[in-house]
Amino acid sequence: MRRRSRHAFTLIELLVVIAILAILAALLLPALANAKRKASQTKCLSNQRQLGLGTIMYANDYREEFPGIASEHAGFNVYDWIYWRTNTALYPPVEKSPIVAQVASASSGLFRCPLDTSDAARLAQAGSDGPYLYSYSMTGYGINDHPSSLGTGNLGMSSVFTAGANYIFRQSSVLNPALKIMLAEEPGGPGDNPDGSLAINDGRWEPLSNPLTNRHQGNANVTFADGHAQVEDWKFGINYSNSLPSL
Repeated sequence: MRRRSRHAFTLIELLVVIAILAILAALLLPALANAKRKASQTKCLSNQRQLGLGTIMYANDYREEFPGIASEHAGFNVYDWIYWRTNTALYPPVEKSPIVAQVASASSGLFRCPLDTSDAARLAQAGSDGPYLYSYSMTGYGINDHPSSLGTGNLGMSSVFTAGANYIFRQSSVLNPALKIMLAEEPGGPGDNPDGSLAINDGRWEPLSNPLTNRHQGNANVTFADGHAQVEDWKFGINYSNSLPSL
């Protein structure tokens, strides 16, 4: 009986197959990367929706009072909206932050965008309280210390607690809450920073002084004072009429 001859792939055939696979991979990888980026942006937006809901619920429980500003200059206060300081021997962990108690998912991941992946800039500029390892901050114009000041006292959005006095800011003081940024997404480093300023360094967003990030293809996720979150161009934060509660 004749033995059947076995046919193997030739070198040219193997090279053709490899080339086809390489072309398919080149076509598919950008689509997969884009899908992953979109999923991360959606998760970031979900984080902000939960934090916005937690903030509104907090205010409802505390006579319409907004939580504290969480500024590195103001020092820790139990009413700060986020417990961000890294020395947990002295300060509570982030999972115990006041607004987190209002929502179901109490984890550190709730405060960080999945696309915010580098801590290098934060670590390089960290002060005595440690780096701010989160992506979001609360609007804080402060006490008559902003060039766009149009009034007296606490301009909002957050309350300010000092050694001398407490400056409480209330929901009823926010005009057009659906149009005013309450929680901002700030840059984490040079790669998502549109104007080259410092990376996010505390829980306070100072409009006009701190930019919004551009990590979402030129956009940032923001939460408004009525609790809803949406995507905005990073330049949206430049106009203080989009964040100053009195306008």
